Amino acid sequence: MLILVLGLLLSLFSSNVFAQAPITIQLNNSQIISLSIDSGDLQHFYFPVETATILALSTIHDSFTKRDISPIYLTLTSCSQPTPPDNYQGQVPSLDVFLSLSNDNTLPGPSNGIPVNGSFGGRTSWEGDSTFPKVWIGVVAPTLNDHWTGSWTFEIGISTQQWMHPPLLTGSLGEPAMVLDDTDTTHALFLTSPYESSTAPNVSLLLAGHVPTELMYSLCAIKPYQITNFSLNTTLTSRGPSVAARQQLYVSGLTGDAVYIAYLLETQNGQMTFGPPIEIQTKSPGKHTHVYPENKDRLTSPRVPVGATIGLDTSEIASNYDTQAKATFDPFGTALSQFNCEKTQYSLVRNCNDCYMDYKRWLCSVTIPRCTSALSSVPGTQASGQFPAVSVRSIPTNRSRNPWIDQNMTPGPWVELLPCIDLCYRVVQSCPPFLQFNCPIGDLAMYQYGYWQNGELSANDTTFTYDVNHPTCNRNGLDTTLLVISEAINIKVSGSLAFIGLFWMIWWNI
Repeated sequence: MLILVLGLLLSLFSSNVFAQAPITIQLNNSQIISLSIDSGDLQHFYFPVETATILALSTIHDSFTKRDISPIYLTLTSCSQPTPPDNYQGQVPSLDVFLSLSNDNTLPGPSNGIPVNGSFGGRTSWEGDSTFPKVWIGVVAPTLNDHWTGSWTFEIGISTQQWMHPPLLTGSLGEPAMVLDDTDTTHALFLTSPYESSTAPNVSLLLAGHVPTELMYSLCAIKPYQITNFSLNTTLTSRGPSVAARQQLYVSGLTGDAVYIAYLLETQNGQMTFGPPIEIQTKSPGKHTHVYPENKDRLTSPRVPVGATIGLDTSEIASNYDTQAKATFDPFGTALSQFNCEKTQYSLVRNCNDCYMDYKRWLCSVTIPRCTSALSSVPGTQASGQFPAVSVRSIPTNRSRNPWIDQNMTPGPWVELLPCIDLCYRVVQSCPPFLQFNCPIGDLAMYQYGYWQNGELSANDTTFTYDVNHPTCNRNGLDTTLLVISEAINIKVSGSLAFIGLFWMIWWNI
């Protein structure tokens, strides 16, 4: 009887120990595993660094006499997350990762682990080296109350060769990897940052629908929302802030008045990378069309005002706008040619080439204006005193700033995204004084031009973000660091525009 009782107690004790013993999962080199984790749980993993390094080296070298030091790339991406209660207003909390690089601590967690801080948008990454025998990993799920439903799913991968999840793509020459140029009802046009190699990078575009904000940098979270029913045309161009080779991606087949998330994908040395998410919204059907710049040297590719019954296709519309812009530019080119640019210096920092390009950029912005959505779709305008806000002007029938538009494109009433006033002042700064080019000041300037602003504006429980992809005025490809007039206005919104205009006019004519 005593033996039976002792046996029963031993059985219960053993089962309890084994039930609560933490399970540590081994991660293999260059392999991704998928798992789920519930609220408040802690899961453990380990990676045998030395074994993985030796195996990796043995596939490269026939023999070696010493152990090389290899990098270690660890990534975790959240693929899905719990659903919050209906009245929840904040963001869904993310998974946390803790490390231990010592065999003395094989179960790292919040109280005894090294926190991995490189986490954003559902993607956590850590880079180390193979100077220690093992990496011990703890993945912790936040504790939620009973009103939440579901759990987190995630992918975790580690490698001594490369990142197992695509790293974030950075741009070049101080520019983002990709920016949104413009959209219309069914199209979107993007520009990549310049490339300096002899051949263009291998790029493509990933489009998705509504991706949860907390998971926007996780490819496994994006894929369920991926959209494939669109066409992509990639060409070369020199448009943009710098006269440098870059690529433009023209998307067709989108739905009107819809929101998409766009990612640039690029393959570099066999490793795929992806750019930051860009939110785009196509326009409602209306009086505008997108001009695709088949000519790679064209400075602008705006959404232009066009009547619904004009009877022209996109290439014909583009050709007509180009022809009238060139006809308007020719007299200026003739006047500039009368100045002896080779022998006469009129500025220490500008020359006739600068004058030519800045005048061309300004002229394109006023002769080929950028059409935008109706005023009812924006939370406020600069004219109404909002900050930040878009610079738009409602154009009645036959009141376009360029009469040629009303005569030949018959758009009826439309809304213009005003040119940035910096485009005008760049001409004043760059051109010889004898041309007597002046910019408006005071109320007239506010009526004809807008100002570049960055930031967020909240209205009607919605936050509107203004940046390089969602501009407050039409910069027509000008480098955002050169928008100095707008920057001055941003610093002191209530400052006198007349004074600023006078200051620049006097300073550049000393």
